[in-house]
Amino acid sequence: MRSATPMGPNASSVGAPPGNGSRAMRSAPQRFLETWTDAAVGFLFCVVLPIPIYATGEPFAGAWGGTEFTIISTAVGYSVVWYCGRRLDTFPRATLQGNLGYVAPVAVLTYAAIAAIMLLLRTDYSRVQFFGSGILTVLWMASVAQLRSRYLVRNYAVMPRSSIADMPVLSTCRWLDFDDVQSRNIRVDAIVADLGSGLGEARLAALADAAIAGVPVLDRRYIVETLTGRTPLGGLTPNEFGALLPSRQYLVVRRLVELGLTVLLLPILLPVLLGVALAVRLDSPGPIFFVQTRIGRRGQPFRMIKFRTMFHGAGGPSFTAAGDKRVTRIGGFLRKCRLDELPQLFNVLRGDMSWVGPRPEAESLEKGYVRDIEHFALRGIVRPGVTGWAQINQGYAHESDEMRSKLEYDLYYLKHCSLWLDLVIVLRTFAVIFHGTGAR
Repeated sequence: MRSATPMGPNASSVGAPPGNGSRAMRSAPQRFLETWTDAAVGFLFCVVLPIPIYATGEPFAGAWGGTEFTIISTAVGYSVVWYCGRRLDTFPRATLQGNLGYVAPVAVLTYAAIAAIMLLLRTDYSRVQFFGSGILTVLWMASVAQLRSRYLVRNYAVMPRSSIADMPVLSTCRWLDFDDVQSRNIRVDAIVADLGSGLGEARLAALADAAIAGVPVLDRRYIVETLTGRTPLGGLTPNEFGALLPSRQYLVVRRLVELGLTVLLLPILLPVLLGVALAVRLDSPGPIFFVQTRIGRRGQPFRMIKFRTMFHGAGGPSFTAAGDKRVTRIGGFLRKCRLDELPQLFNVLRGDMSWVGPRPEAESLEKGYVRDIEHFALRGIVRPGVTGWAQINQGYAHESDEMRSKLEYDLYYLKHCSLWLDLVIVLRTFAVIFHGTGAR
């Protein structure tokens, strides 16, 4: 784009259209600097500034002692938590509560691991300063993430103009008409183009000029997916199916890890399982467990096990409606806290399911969804999960429109399946359990 130049640290500020009262535009280079400014200022706040409080003498001036080891350990702890926090924060729908939910567990595990290592090595260090630095790191990461999500507004030039109406409405994004940006020399973070709409040669040449000038050019489907956490079904072609295949190496490693963790958690979960089983037995007559045929990986049926939450012998549809009268008293509580899903750990051990993945549908419902919703069978690329990306973002779904939306979340998960996304899903699942949202 000839007249829409990229913003840089030394570029002059060009305001938004007069009269709208908006702030000066920002640029991708400036955001790059903001990222490292965040890291550096956070390091000073969490690691460097507290040093005079506990340091004795001049650090690193002589033989290493408790002060030096405390500085090194807090620096390592901060660096690990900052890196992990920024990776987890890249996924959509981050909130202050979500950021705390991401950073706090990572910080606890990181600082506990470092403390255990120093204990084994019998290293002297200031425990007050070390764990105090951990608290400061959590507060810093959560605060910066919240400020970034609220006040850093991105500006995108959209081509063609008709695509603006289809862009997600977000407080952190401004969607500007490409022609207006070009004529008024407004600087933008990126250009969003609907590359599947048959742009003319003049438009394509303008995009090429923009790329040469350093302005990122993004496909509309890509930016919508990045901001919403959903892969749009419209325009999905067979050429994109390959991108839905997660790394085989990662899936193998994840399977080994989840098996090991499940076995380790069994001694803790078994008493919970026994307590819930007793509550189900005393609450209403009937079997303790509910077993249903679900569709798993590659369309293979399997028997999924849950705690029974409905009255034994109750008829009705395979799905659960809001305020369903078939749900027992204890069953409502189990559904709200997701404790009815705990017996699926045995499905995980058998290899029918993973802890994270698309939720399996009942066999009778799956056939209808595959028939009525295009690409629905693609969910079977991976093992179904006890929890998943669609579950934490949308919750329970049954109607066709809801299931199409759920499928878009599941396709996003397939495209971005990784350690970081799985970790986000696990951490946000605990928040869902705590609040009991999305249950029926």
